[in-house]
This record gives sequence, C-alpha cells and structure tokens, in this order.
Amino acid sequence: MTGSRDSLTTARNIKRNADEVVDVVVAEDIGKLPDSNASESLARVTGVQVERGGGEAARVLVRGLPDVSTTYNGRDIFTAEGRGVALQDFPAASVAALEVFKSSSAWRLESGIAGLINVRSRRPFDFDGLEIAGSVRGTYATQSERYDPNGDILVSNRWTTPVGEVGALVNLSYTSLRYLDSVRWDSGVVGTIADQTADPALAGVRFPDAVGVFYGAGDRWRPSANIALQWRPSDDLEFYFDGLYQGYRGEIYDRQFITPLYAEGTRFENVVLRPGGDVQSLTAADGLRPEQFQSAAFGKTDTWQYAIGGVYTAGPAEWSFDLARTDTTYTNSIHNLDTAFASTPIADIDFDVPREDGGLEFSFRDFDTANPANFIYRGLFDRRFQGRGDDVQARIDLKLDTGSSLFPETRFGVRYVDRNASYENGERYLNQEDRRIPLADMPVELTLAPEGFNGSDVQTMRTWVVPTYDSLRDNIEQLRAIAGFAPGDPPVIPEQAFEANEKAWTGYGQTDFAFTLFGLPVEGDAGLRIVATEVAVDGTTRDTAGGAEVFTPVQRTSRYTDLLPSLNVKFPLSDAVQLRLAANQTRTRPAFGQLNPGLFVSPNPDSSGLRTASGGNIDLQPIKSANYDATVEYYFSDSGWATLGVFRREIDGFIVNETVDVVDPVYGDLRITRPQNLDAAVLQGVEAAFTTFLDYEFAPGWARHFGLQLNGTAIDGDLQFVSKYSYNVVGMYENGPFNARLAYNVRTKYGNGVAGEYVDDVKRLDFSASYSPTQRVTIAFDASNLLGEPFRSFFDYGDGVYPRDVRREETLYSLALRFRL
Repeated sequence: MTGSRDSLTTARNIKRNADEVVDVVVAEDIGKLPDSNASESLARVTGVQVERGGGEAARVLVRGLPDVSTTYNGRDIFTAEGRGVALQDFPAASVAALEVFKSSSAWRLESGIAGLINVRSRRPFDFDGLEIAGSVRGTYATQSERYDPNGDILVSNRWTTPVGEVGALVNLSYTSLRYLDSVRWDSGVVGTIADQTADPALAGVRFPDAVGVFYGAGDRWRPSANIALQWRPSDDLEFYFDGLYQGYRGEIYDRQFITPLYAEGTRFENVVLRPGGDVQSLTAADGLRPEQFQSAAFGKTDTWQYAIGGVYTAGPAEWSFDLARTDTTYTNSIHNLDTAFASTPIADIDFDVPREDGGLEFSFRDFDTANPANFIYRGLFDRRFQGRGDDVQARIDLKLDTGSSLFPETRFGVRYVDRNASYENGERYLNQEDRRIPLADMPVELTLAPEGFNGSDVQTMRTWVVPTYDSLRDNIEQLRAIAGFAPGDPPVIPEQAFEANEKAWTGYGQTDFAFTLFGLPVEGDAGLRIVATEVAVDGTTRDTAGGAEVFTPVQRTSRYTDLLPSLNVKFPLSDAVQLRLAANQTRTRPAFGQLNPGLFVSPNPDSSGLRTASGGNIDLQPIKSANYDATVEYYFSDSGWATLGVFRREIDGFIVNETVDVVDPVYGDLRITRPQNLDAAVLQGVEAAFTTFLDYEFAPGWARHFGLQLNGTAIDGDLQFVSKYSYNVVGMYENGPFNARLAYNVRTKYGNGVAGEYVDDVKRLDFSASYSPTQRVTIAFDASNLLGEPFRSFFDYGDGVYPRDVRREETLYSLALRFRL
C-alpha cells in the first residue's frame, strides 16, 4: 500500500500542471483519504475552512466564502432543493481525489464566487486488473459514549473482449455515528433591571434575559454506492457510465432546557456585578417557570445520479459528451413534546463562570429535576416537510490540437441544464399548558436525558425528565388526539410551498497560448463562457397592510445572460519556479429556498420571548464577482513545494440574512429574517503554503522519514463567517510499513451571521497512524479533536460582552482494518 509521500507527489504534479489555481487532496490508495470523509479532509487545504457540529465537519467555506459550487466527476450535483451537496456525504472510501479550484477556465462548469470543489471517484480503468479492497472500522465518541460500526468494499476488474476492453467497478460504503453536542447558553437578548429588585442602585443594569442547556443529539448513518462501467472499443473511442447513490438517515433527539428571566414578577436577589457594571451572577425567584422540549425527528435523503458519456479522438480533434440525470429527495418528520416545571424554583445563575472555559452555570434550590411529578405537559409540535430536486444536464465539448505554437489548443462546447426544485411543509402546534396535565399521565415512556459536558466540571444540572424518542414516535397518534389534531401527517400549508424551474443554456470558447516575452516563456489560456438563465418561481406572498394576513399566489420569471471571461497565465521562471496570474468573473445564483416568498413562523417564542419567523425573497439577484489571483510556486522536490499567493474578490450582491422586529397584526411582536442582496463588497487576502518530506542530502537518515505541511490564509473583508486568519500545521512520518500524521488546525474569530454575535478562535488537533504488516493489510488508528476545546461564541450588545454558547463537541477515536486482495 502506498503512503503519504506518494499522495503528496501526485497532488504536487496536479497543482503544478493545472491551468487554474488549484489545491488537491489525493487518496493515493483505495480508502486512504487523510480523513473519514471529504469535508474533514478539505479542512487541511490552504484557504479552506469548515464549520463543525454533530461530530463531523459540515459546511465548507473557501477563503471565508460559503458560495462554493460542487461537482462529481465534473458534473453538477446537489441535494433536494438546494444548490450544493453535503460533502460529508462522500465517505473516504469512495473518493480518489478532492480538487479545490480557486480560479476557473471557460471550459469548466461555472464556479461559485468562492470557487469550485470537484469530487473525483475511481473508475475500473484506473486499475490494471482485478481489485478487491475494503475496510471495517469501529468508532467511539466521547460525549455520547457510543461505539459505531463503519465499513466499505470496492470490487473492480477489466477484461479484453472481442468488442474491446471492458471494465466494471462497484463501491459500497456505510458510515454511522451517534453523537452529542452539549451547549450551555446565555440568551442573545440582554435585558435591563427595572422592578426585579428593590435596590435602586441596580436599576438599568444589564443581564441576559434567559439561560439554558441544549443537547444536540442524534443517530446518523449514511449508506452510499457508486458504480462505474467503461468500454473502449478502440484506441480512439471510449464510453463510460457513472451511477451514484447517496443516502442519509438521521434520528434526531435534540432536547432543550430554558430558564426564562424576562417575565413579569421575576425577583432578583444576591445580584453581583462584574467590572463594567453589568450582572455577573444572581438568584432568580418567582416569574415564569423553566420549560423544555424533546424532539423525535427522523430525516431521510436519497440522491441518485446517472451519467453516460464518451470520448472520441479523430486526428487533432477530441470530441466528448456527457448526459446526466439527478433525482434527489429529502424528507423530515418532527414530533416535539414540550414540557415545563410544575412550579418555579429558585435558581442560582452565573452568566460567565471564572473557571474552565467560562460561560453559563445555573442550578435550582430544593428541586428534583429527576422526579416526573415535577413536570407537566406543555404542548405538541408536529411537522413534516419535503424538499425535492431533479435535473437533466448535457454537454458536448470539442478540444482541437491546432498545430500552432502560438495557440496550440482550442476548446469549444455547449451545455444545457433543466432543473426543478420544490418544497412543501406541513406543521401544527398547540400550547396546552393551561390544562396542567402531569407529564407522567401522557402516553409516553419517561427517562432521564443523558448527561452531557463530559470532561467539564461546570454545570451540575445536566439531566431532567424527558420522553423517549421511540415512545414519542410510536405514540404520535395518541399525542395528536390529545392536542386535537386530525390523524396522520400535518396537511401541507400552501402558502409555504414553492416550485421552481431553472433552465440554462451555455456556450464557451477557449484557446491556450504559448509564447516568449522578453526571453521568458509564457503559457496559459483565455476564454469566454456565456450563460443564459431562465428561472421561474411559484410561491405565495403574505401581506398584512390591511390589519389582517392576506395570502396571494405569485409567479415570477427572470431571465438574464452572463458573460464570464477568464484568463489564466503561467510564467515558468525556471525549472522549479513559476508565476501564475488568473482573472475571471463568476456568477452565483441564489438558492431556490432563498427565493421562496413564503413565511415560516415558529410555534414558540425564542429565548427573548419573541416569536420568530423566516422566509425567502423572490426578488433576490445573483451574486456577481470579479476575481483576481497571483501566486508564486516553487517546486523543489518530488514531494515538496512552497507557494505564496494574493487574491481579491470584488463582490456585488452578496446575500446575507437580515433580521427586523415588527408588530404583526396576527402574531404581535415578531422577529422576521429574510435574505437580502448587499451592495458591493471586497474580500482580499494572502495565502502561503509549504510542504515537504526531509529528503535532503544534509539530513540524517532518521530525519528523512519526517514530513511537514504548513499553510495559512489571511483575509481582509467585512463579511459574515469570514475569519481573518486560518492555518494548518501538519507533521508526517513514514517509515516502511508505518505511517503517522499529527494535524493542528486553527480558525480565528468570525461573525456567525447574527448581529452582534461572533465565534471565538476554533482549534483542532487530529492524529492518525497506520501499520501494514503485509502489502495488502493495514491497521489504522485515528483520533480527532484531541484538544477537546469547546466551541465558544459571544454576544456584543454595545455596552459589554456576554458569552453566548459554550459547546462541548465530540472527540472521536477509531480503529480500522483495511485490506486489499
């Protein structure tokens, strides 16, 4: 089995020879991507940042921007009604390479303003003959304290037949994880002391108006499969078939505990102030009782993509085509049982404890949270929603060897896409707290919430009485009857549903060039991609101008044409050094859900006591960006290189969520969030990377087994989710059958999309090691998030800062056996 050194050599060659600015993660051998899934591996790439939760890396950002296009073997792929695909749905075993394109060429599928990530799978002609390889893996999560199985198998072969060479590959994978994220939180709304205390000196002092604990817990598993067929009837003709299935299944049993401090009649005692004059700690009595909810949700995704294509070479011309069909559906049913304390106990609250990682700590006096008699039923939330998407995409490309030294190669091509997206939602909620039904009398089985915050001594109140997941789902019809709901799933709410159709016609032309300028060789490509788009959206708007809500069906069709020029230039300054310049324009369409004009109103107030609502904006415009890159690249060994680059993005119409508070005639005080286009914004920065094994003549023999990867990005730009700095430090060791890697990743402070809130530095340390007792067997050990430092966010309310969330995330340990027959 090959190792890290070979993977780096392959990645180096791809990067050096590419026309665009690109970084690559290569699985040099089957199942040997550096991490457990695609999104985790991308966190090691220069300029790439990830957001984590639920025991895995989730959303991927390139240079701080979330608008990344995703492709699978060069063709568009997406989930449900969304624009992109969850990269964590690609297990390591199914991936041959991850290619992060930060600039683009005219022939390549149009990228997002952040770039394009292509997931490249394996095909049978990648191997010499019969290949059977796979792995079995066990994973232990330290917060949920659960063991979970994972496995994969790949079988590939190729044959010489009377009709030509034929190959077939099948790859099956199954991953699973039971996870627990434990959050201690202060409200993002800061109140003011008025009549809660008799001490006039405390009037006007600020405090978070609610506190609580949230457990994000679930059982997640992902079955996936891909099949590839290849047929080469002659040396100049080849056909292929790609089939991909991605599945997601998730039992989500989130639970929340809220202690409100904003209600009338609440009394404060033992108020302690911190420097600056706001509240450090207090004792709260009377007022509104604490409340809870227990979720029993089940989500399911099925994504299928089929593609046929071929390549035909006739003299200097190479023709290729690809025809693909994607069909994807996501459904989710959510049953939340709301509960409350039967009385209001005295609560001792410290909003920011001066130990460990700070943040909230609270407890109750003389109140047993493990006694079902202390809880009553409060209400039932019942929801089912479904997002669907499908498309047909087709392309024809011509690559022509011109025989000219000035313009050695030209490309032309056309592409057509017909895409549908739809979303429907049914939900209902009834608050029945006034009936004061004892929780023990409800048709559910009761238990204690599993305790979180493993590894921390803060927050002793960690468990309370909750209904079990299975009993909530098994007895949902009885619960619906108590709430007075009709049997069966909630009916679809027409004013929240939408349908969209998008057609795009694309044509491009591109030419490579090569010449000498002042004695220096110059090579590159220049091209123009023309994309005509037609988007039709059917939805419903809500109007309250007359004092009542009026729903009006709306249809909106927009048409626009984009001219997207691109230029990539390389200056080979020596055999080892090259200068690369790139300029291109991109256009990113809004997500279909962002165009939905419907309004979704939450069944419960948030921690501030306000009802919240969210919706889309049918008038959103595409995001446009002019992109510029310049890099100097030094390739000093087979597995070593150093790069230094600068980049600039001039963005027009960046989409952000805007929140406004309104007085709604139906719901009263309502906090509404909808997406809006911003005016022009600029994001620019510097990237640097250094990678090598110590293969130098001056290095002693033992040192040549060690390698080092360093990369960092500094970004200047006033956009949400953008960290000013991020960097990776990776140490590698490779000596015969033994390999090891220690990776440290840092992402500095960034805004989380909510006004006044930001996330503190995020730091991760991961370790992996493997030993191959034979050429065909490897034993591997992985450990992620070894530091276990919690995720911390803060709320700056203008006169001071309070912690917002302190979240304990999973540390994962896994042991695997990989084999190759």
